Parts: sequence; C-alpha cells; structure tokens
Amino acid sequence: MKKLVSLFLVALMATLAVFTLTACTPREEILKVYNWGDYMSKETYTGFQSWYKEKTGKNIVVKYAEFDTNESMYVEINQKKADYDVLCPSDYMIERMISEGLLQKLNDETQKVVQGAVSDSLSTLIKGAYDPNMEYSMPYMWGTLGIMYNRLSDGLNDEVVSEWDALWNSQFTGKIYMKDSVRDAYTVAMLRENADALNAAAQNGYDSEEYQTLLGSIFTGTDEVKIEIAKNSLLEQKPLLRGYEVDSAKDDMLRDVEGKKGYLGLFWSCDAGYIMNGSEDDANLNLRYIVPKEGSNVWVDGFVISKYAGNVEAANYFIQYLCDSDVAYDCMDYVGSTTGVEEAMNNYKADLLSEDSDMFTDAPEGFMEMYIEMMFPSAETLQRCAIMKDFGQYNSALDTMWEDVRIS
Repeated sequence: MKKLVSLFLVALMATLAVFTLTACTPREEILKVYNWGDYMSKETYTGFQSWYKEKTGKNIVVKYAEFDTNESMYVEINQKKADYDVLCPSDYMIERMISEGLLQKLNDETQKVVQGAVSDSLSTLIKGAYDPNMEYSMPYMWGTLGIMYNRLSDGLNDEVVSEWDALWNSQFTGKIYMKDSVRDAYTVAMLRENADALNAAAQNGYDSEEYQTLLGSIFTGTDEVKIEIAKNSLLEQKPLLRGYEVDSAKDDMLRDVEGKKGYLGLFWSCDAGYIMNGSEDDANLNLRYIVPKEGSNVWVDGFVISKYAGNVEAANYFIQYLCDSDVAYDCMDYVGSTTGVEEAMNNYKADLLSEDSDMFTDAPEGFMEMYIEMMFPSAETLQRCAIMKDFGQYNSALDTMWEDVRIS
C-alpha cells in the first residue's frame, strides 16, 4: 500500500512539474501563409516571427506553402476548406471570394494601417474594382500587362509593338509567346478586336468618358457573343505562336540574349522586372516592355484572411507587418515587382535613380526610362488601364472557350 501511495505521489509531482513549466513558457503559435511561388523571401516570412514576438510577447512559427494559380488556391479554400490564415489571391479572385463569403474583414487596426500605407491612386483603382472600402485586402504587389520583346531581333521596336496586334503579326511566326491564362488571353484578344474603337475614343483623351466606358466594358463583364469573338481571335493567333506558357518564357528570354528563339510575347510587368533586374550575369538588358496604346490590365495581388483561418489575430499582424516600409522594400527587391506600400515604392524609385545606383550603368540607351515607366507607371498609362473583374456566371464559359482553343 505504501508503495502504491509513493508511486501516486511521484506521478502527481511529475504532472505538476510539467504543468508549471508549460504555464511559465509562452505557447508557440502557428501562422499558415499561402502565397504564389517565389513571391516572398524566406527571410521576410521568418522575420515576422521576431516582429510578432516584439509586438505581442508570444512565440509564433510561420508555416509557408505555395500555389501556382488562383484557381488551384480557390479549390483548396472553397472545396477542401484548408485552414490557411493568410492568402494572396489576385484582384478578380478576391472579388469572387468576398462575394462567396470565403474571406474575413481585416480588423479595424489593420484596415487603418493598410489604408495609411497605400497610395491614393492605387486605392482608387482597388475601390473601383474589387474591394470598395479596402476592408478585406492589402495590395502586396501590382503592375501592368504588356508586351516584352528583344530589341536585337529584326523588325522589333516600340512602334511595332505599340499595338496588341503585334502578337498576331505573321512576320513573327514561331517567335511569339502567349500566356496560358484564360483571363489574360481573353482580355488581350478583346482589346485587339476593339482597337479601332479604343484608339478613336482616345483622341478625346484617355480620361474621356467615351474611352473609359469602352475600356471598362472589356474588363467588367462578358457574354456569349464576346466570348465567341475572343475565341475566333485566339484561334487565328494560335498557328503563329512559339507556345503557351506561364513562367518558362521569362527564363527563355533571359538566357536568349540575342533573341534567336522566341523574342516577344505577353508578359506581366513583374516577370519583365524579374529578368531585367540584376547583375550582368543574371539580367537581360536587351529586353524592352511596353503597354500597348489601346489599353491594358492593372493587376493586383493582395493578402487576405481566409474564412477558415485558425489564427486570425496573427493573420492581421502579418498584414500589418507587410505594410512596414522596410519590409515592403525588401519584398519589392526580391520579387522584382512594385509594392503596394507607397513609402517603400518611393524609396525604391529614389534609390534606383540615385548617383550611387549601378542599376543602369551598362544599360543600353533608353533602358532606364523604359524600366522606370514599367515599374512605376505614369498617370497617363494608368488612365488607359483597368482592373479585371470577376465574370461570375460566365467563368465556366470562358474556361470552356480556352479549352477549345488549346486543344484545337
């Protein structure tokens, strides 16, 4: 009996010791981040751990995962109910997820931090497109959709590629890259099909009601007739292409310095910035990027909090962390795209243009002006761009159209 009592006391003391140790040691939390591939450095997301400790006194570990398309991310959240805390969808997908109740509003403090960090011009675009009160999202990176080409290739210059029809020019058969993205392909096809009307409306200024209404009609809605027009245009283009791609062409054009393979194509400005920014060994300074005169798309990738988030408090803190100008600056430098944080964006531009910068030391004539315009679009460029809206009931019809084009 004494032996049993002794064993009981030993067990009780051990339990109390574990309880005491646990109570005195801060519990380790977890934050699950779901982002695009190669879209944030490990130093940035692990750096949040010490930042969070300073803010809250609590330990946290970031579990970081990547996705390759908005649609694959959407399936994980909508169908599988994955418990990621923060996600980074694109503009139209944020709109869709808000409408379907898949996102939580940022808390009041986070909304205040975000709205204080983002420029007025970008805020205006966002409010007019997918997050009217900027209460669900923080714009992480943004940019434009345009044509990138190699200036050493015969017949190519800014004038030749100043219209979307350059991607349908039989002179460049077998040399054209096209995005394997239904929404981008559809948009470019419709801009090309409406080129005459857009250029005529632009005679009264890109800020004219006529031009803005016509441009908006391409980005804010579609129907069966428009989808069929786009399909025929894309079928016309297909025999001219080197191929459809998502990421591979930027590496091809980076390595193909003289442009002997594919030498022009549809690119996001972030891809162009990625391969133009670097040392002589890892940059191709013969490349050029231009937003065609008919108009184009401003894309925005933003961090949001999932409906199924397990750590909403830490998710809000993470978004506040990304609004820090130093953190945003580092993100911009790593990604090669433009941050949504105004102070960081201005600091980055100033550093690029400073006397101490060697970014443009060996660059060809005109490269610096082109690069600055690409990374920091002028007001005139932004006037002829719009943010893509979710097409709602026509999403499935668009997907079917793209499948038909791809397998034809």
